[in-house]
Amino acid sequence: VTQHIKGKLIKKGYNRWVFLPEILIVVVSSTILSAVYDWKSLGVAVVGKIKTKGFSYKFPISKETMPLYHSLMSSGFLAATLGFFESTTASKSLGSAYDLPISSNRELVALGSINLCGGIIGALPAFGGYGRSRINAISGAQTTMSGLIMGSVTLITIFFLLDYIYYLPQCVLSVITTIVGLKLLDETPADLRFHIRAKGYSELITFCITITATLLYSVEAGIALGVGYSVIRVIKNSTKSGIQILGRLPNTNTFLNADEPLPEDQGEFLEEIEGCMIVKIAEPLTFSNASDLKLRLMRLERYGSAKTHPAAPRTREDSMNKHILFDLNGMTYFDSSAAQIFYEILEAYKKKSIHVYLIRVPTKHGIRKRIKNSGISDLTDGKFYNSIDEVMMLLDNEEASQIHQVPDTASIV
Repeated sequence: VTQHIKGKLIKKGYNRWVFLPEILIVVVSSTILSAVYDWKSLGVAVVGKIKTKGFSYKFPISKETMPLYHSLMSSGFLAATLGFFESTTASKSLGSAYDLPISSNRELVALGSINLCGGIIGALPAFGGYGRSRINAISGAQTTMSGLIMGSVTLITIFFLLDYIYYLPQCVLSVITTIVGLKLLDETPADLRFHIRAKGYSELITFCITITATLLYSVEAGIALGVGYSVIRVIKNSTKSGIQILGRLPNTNTFLNADEPLPEDQGEFLEEIEGCMIVKIAEPLTFSNASDLKLRLMRLERYGSAKTHPAAPRTREDSMNKHILFDLNGMTYFDSSAAQIFYEILEAYKKKSIHVYLIRVPTKHGIRKRIKNSGISDLTDGKFYNSIDEVMMLLDNEEASQIHQVPDTASIV
């Protein structure tokens, strides 16, 4: 009711009402009324006495705490994972709703620093909770000073007001939580309509799993299953390699992905350079997708397409793969595990007398340095080419020189 009245007043231009702490007023007034009229005797459930005895501080790295690491490791990992996703969800949702410039990296650094320092003094894990953030936003907070005020009020409540919280009706706390939940549900219909219109079936499945587990079991189970399914999706997508085999548009120097349909004004087919296979790797290569790269390259060698089923009959001969050109433009990361697999791939090519050329290797992110240090450049001619045309001209010149070196047998008597 107070939220509804306050909203109407703000719409009419009474913007000062935004500073009215209606939630605090409801909590304080209901607590006073509960204490004066003894609502507990009338059957109203109250918070009751909060136990504060039995707490003791122990240094986190000691003989007494070391045995606890094994039993608490899984729970700690789960708490950190759920806290990470809850914080990310809160920052993205509230940031877009209130047009706030939120940096995910800084948020995570802040949360990690807080928990690292808090763990040393025996504090509970702390994360950016959606409920608390939503209440903060509903209350009209504008700056980070609200966090300092909230922390100060919490300390004052713990040390001086716990006896008075005894009379706080639990139904009031439920109402406040319900307000937050309803505010969250306000965004749900629009989000569902968007994902249905965009055919985001993976997002809809995540939503259904989370809601079903929450309603049938518990909130923790819903969050855990939703997070687990999201992690599986991330791992599945990260293990797929997006390499492309390139073909040349007729009568041009333009190379396009051979697995994608051509524009109507560009003709019906791409030219394949005789004896050459041009592969573009415009993505980071890491331990997760490098193994898939090896399988997809083998498929390109056999069929000329990464979409062909591996059990299909071979359509490309070995003579069509005398020269393999790797266009690395767009690669932003290249870790040592991927470098090892890539080295093994090029080593196998060298044993088959296949010449490898590295084209448009990025100068940033230490990729060229890693290629040299790992010995990959030793398996090629040791050069980095600036374009595919440059390699094409090199191959044409080599072919022309070989033709001139062959004697004309017809003129020999």
